[in-house]
Amino acid sequence: MDIWGILEYTASVTVIGLLIWGMKLLFYDKLDARWHYFIWLVLLVRVIVPVRFRPVPTPLSVFQELPIGEWVEMGRIVAEKRGHGGLSGLLGWSYLWGAGLLGAFYLGLWTVLRVQVALAPRADGAAREYVEGIAGKYGLKGCRDIRVRRTGTPYVCGLVHPVLVLPGDAGLPEEQVVLHELLHREYRDVLVNIAVHAVRVVNWFNPFVWFLTAVVLNDSEALCDQRVLERCGGDSARAYGALLIAMGEGQKRNPGRIGTSNMAGSYRNMKTRIRRIRDFRRVPGKIGVATLCITLMLSVSAIGSAAEDTEGFEVPEIHSEKDLERALLYARCYHAHTPQEAIWIFLRSCEEENMAYRMAVMPEAEISGYEDFAVKRLLGQDTEACPAYFPKKPGPVKDYRVYNLVHDETTGSATVCATFPEREGWAQWRLELICEDGWKVWLTEESRAAKGEYAPEPLLEGSGRLGAFRIEVSAYKEGVFRGMDGGGFFLYRSDQAQEGWPRYFSMEYKWRRVQVSYLGEESLEGRRVKILTRDPDREGEETAGHSVTGQDSQGNSCSMFDGQELMGGAPREVYGCGNGFSQPGYCWKEGDRVGVSVQIYIDGELIEEGEVWSGEL
Repeated sequence: MDIWGILEYTASVTVIGLLIWGMKLLFYDKLDARWHYFIWLVLLVRVIVPVRFRPVPTPLSVFQELPIGEWVEMGRIVAEKRGHGGLSGLLGWSYLWGAGLLGAFYLGLWTVLRVQVALAPRADGAAREYVEGIAGKYGLKGCRDIRVRRTGTPYVCGLVHPVLVLPGDAGLPEEQVVLHELLHREYRDVLVNIAVHAVRVVNWFNPFVWFLTAVVLNDSEALCDQRVLERCGGDSARAYGALLIAMGEGQKRNPGRIGTSNMAGSYRNMKTRIRRIRDFRRVPGKIGVATLCITLMLSVSAIGSAAEDTEGFEVPEIHSEKDLERALLYARCYHAHTPQEAIWIFLRSCEEENMAYRMAVMPEAEISGYEDFAVKRLLGQDTEACPAYFPKKPGPVKDYRVYNLVHDETTGSATVCATFPEREGWAQWRLELICEDGWKVWLTEESRAAKGEYAPEPLLEGSGRLGAFRIEVSAYKEGVFRGMDGGGFFLYRSDQAQEGWPRYFSMEYKWRRVQVSYLGEESLEGRRVKILTRDPDREGEETAGHSVTGQDSQGNSCSMFDGQELMGGAPREVYGCGNGFSQPGYCWKEGDRVGVSVQIYIDGELIEEGEVWSGEL
C-alpha cells in the first residue's frame, strides 16, 4: 500500500476543506444556509477526483502555491535514502487495517440499525394519516414505510427504500419536526451521511477531516432547517428555534446513526443552526453575485491546475555536500512532461555540467550511482571510473540539433548532434528515453569527427530500380529549440533565449532526400540526362529547403546532368527539401511512408518513369 499517495490525498483534501471553512467564516452571517452547504461540493470534487488529476486549466491553483505532491515526494525520497522504506510499507498496512476496522465498525452499526428498524412495529393508521397530511400540506411525497420505536426524535433511515422512524413513547412529534424529516427524504440527504462516513473511513487518521465532515453534516441540517422555514414562513422561526434548543439540551436528543438523517445534534453544533435561523432572510442580490464569483474562483483554484504548470526549477548555489544533497533532492521531484522537455534539460545539463539538471532526467535505476558520482565530482575526486553521465566535449558547443525523436507513451529514442566551432568537428550522442514519473534520458553511444559535415541517419528509407537507374528515397526529422535560459548560448536558428522550459520543439522539420545512381553498362558520355522528381503525396505544404538544380514549369524538381557525371555508379542527389512545423505531431513517425515520383529523360526522350517508396528494397 502506497502510504505516500494516501498522505498526498488526505493533505489535499485537508487544504481544500480548511480553505472552504475559512471562506465560510468570512461570509458567516452574510449568506444563507444554502450557500454554506453547497460550497462543500468543491470539496466533494477534490475527494472524488484523483489527487494528481486536475481537469480545469486555471490561472491560479491552490496546489501551485502549496506543492503538496512535491513535499510528499521529498518525504518519500528521504525516507528511502535513510533506509526507512520498510517502515513506509508497514505504515501502509497499518493504514489499511485502520480503514478496514473503521469500515467494518460502521457497517456493523448500520446492519444492527437496519435489523432494529425492520423488527420495529409499523405505525398505526392515525400516525400514518398524520404524516400523510403534513406531506400533502407542503406538496411532498409521503413515506410508504413508517415504523415506531423508542427514539428521541424522528429520523429517516435508508436510501433506496427510505423508512421514517417515529418515537413511540412521546406521542406524535410536532409538525415542523415531521416536515424536517420529509424534506430530508425529498432531497436524499441520507446520501450525504453515507458519503461523510465513507470519507472518514478513507481519512480515518486525519482529525481535520473528522472536524470538516462534522461541519458538513451540521450544514446539511441547517439547510433543512431553512427549507422548513421557507415552507412554514419566517414567523415560525422563533418557535422552531426553541424546538431545536430543546433537542440540543438533551430533552429529545437523538444520537447520530450511519445512513440516517439526524435532526438533533450536539449543543455546540445547534448554536450554529440557531444563528442561521435567526438570520433567516433572502440574500441581497449584490452580495449573492459577488459571492458567486468568489465561489467560482475558489472552485477552479481548488480543483483546477495552473494554466501553465511549473516549468523548471532554480538550482541553489552548491558549496557543500548538504547543498548538493538538497539540490539533487529538489531535482528528483521535478518531472519532465514531454520527451522534448527531457532532452532540453539533458542538453542544458551537458552545456552547464549541472548535476541537478542531470538528476531531473536521470532514470531511477541510475540514481544511486549518480549520487555517488556527483559527490565525488563536487569534492574534486577522480570520476573516470564512473559511468559517462555527461558526454565528453572538447570545448564550447556552437549548436545542438535533435534528429529523429520517436516515442510512444513509455519509451523513445533520439540522436543529438553537437556542432563545435569552425574546424573542430561535431559529436553525435544517441539517447534513449523512458517515462517513469516523467520522462528520463540516458546516453547510450557517443561518436565524434574532427572535420566534415554531419549527415543524420534516415528515419525512413527505401530504394527501387527504374531500368538502369537506382532511385533511393530517405527522410529524417530535425527538432530545433529557440535557446537555453541561463546557458550562455543559443540553439540552432535562434536569436533569443527561451522563457521557461519548453514542452515541445519551437520548430520541427521533416526532410526528404532523393538520390540517383546509374548502374547500366551503356555509356552515357556526351548525352544529356534530365531527372524530374515530385512528391506523389504532395499535401500543399510550404517547403523550407531546395531542389538540387531548380524546378520545371509544372513545379517538379528538375536536375540536369552530363551523362559522364553519372558514370561510375556513385549516388547523386537530385532532390532535397523540408517542411517546417511549429506545432508538435506533424513530422515523420515510425511506420510512415515517404515516396517520390521520378521521370528520367535522355536527350529529351522519356525512357523511365515510376514511383519509389520507403520500406521498399
